[in-house]
Amino acid sequence: MVHRVLRSSPGVAAAVIVTIMIVPTWLVAQAGGGQSRGVSFDMKTAMTATGGMAGMLGGMVPSYSGHGVTVGARLRVDIVDGALPPLAEKGDYILFDTAGMTVVHPSKKEFVVLPADIASKAFDQMQAMGMSVSVSGVSMTLDTIAGTDTVAGYPTRHLRTTVDYTLTIEGMSVSQQMKSQATTDYWMATVPGLSSSPLQRTGQIGGGGQSFNSMSSMSPSGPFKELGEKSASLMSHLSGTALRTKATTTSDMGAAGTMGIDMTAEMSNIKAGPIADSMFVVPADYTRGASPLPGGN
Repeated sequence: MVHRVLRSSPGVAAAVIVTIMIVPTWLVAQAGGGQSRGVSFDMKTAMTATGGMAGMLGGMVPSYSGHGVTVGARLRVDIVDGALPPLAEKGDYILFDTAGMTVVHPSKKEFVVLPADIASKAFDQMQAMGMSVSVSGVSMTLDTIAGTDTVAGYPTRHLRTTVDYTLTIEGMSVSQQMKSQATTDYWMATVPGLSSSPLQRTGQIGGGGQSFNSMSSMSPSGPFKELGEKSASLMSHLSGTALRTKATTTSDMGAAGTMGIDMTAEMSNIKAGPIADSMFVVPADYTRGASPLPGGN
């Protein structure tokens, strides 16, 4: 069993509490013509919340089935059933690339752009309101789990990340400390034609350990910088594509009680073939809408 331990110093954006539950690695698609060789797949994601904040989070947890296509760094996920509140509903689709994420609402002929540094911008907004957030006692481990499972017809390597941290929020007559442990299991495989990992990119929307590990892409500078660098070092050991993920986060909020978040995601029906470049472009007659998240637009 391989066991690595990484530690970071305090410092993370105030927007983590909201963004960590619903913000993925933000990416926006680029235009193109014709077709390119790529991969299509189906996916299913479910999340449940328990404990003191379950009621508040109940209407914001993702539970959906989707169909995705990817070519290189470009990724599109159509919501076939369910929703990803407050970002997308059935019939919407999400475009990912290296600059951010674009949520497209065909029923309204509207799109919303969410930049890669949305967490940093949300932090700046909260700082301006006199609030501060710090993270202390951060430790990260990566373990290799023995055995081989087959997922979507591919043999996988089972890896597990564990993150422990204490989040402290102060300001505006508020002082709250939250001690958390986030554990995420990844079933990684080598899939011809897949140069990225769709579940790791879309999985951040659900929060928990995957979102915590994605901070390096949420904000490469400012309060996120050191934590992001440590997280990126940890995640660099996950080579290949995650075909199945399972994330569990448990948080002790003192007098407010405990909170748990469980999230699962899995890919299926993976097929290589030609993908129309127009799949990654927002229609020209769609108008830009307002972001439902702090720090967006």
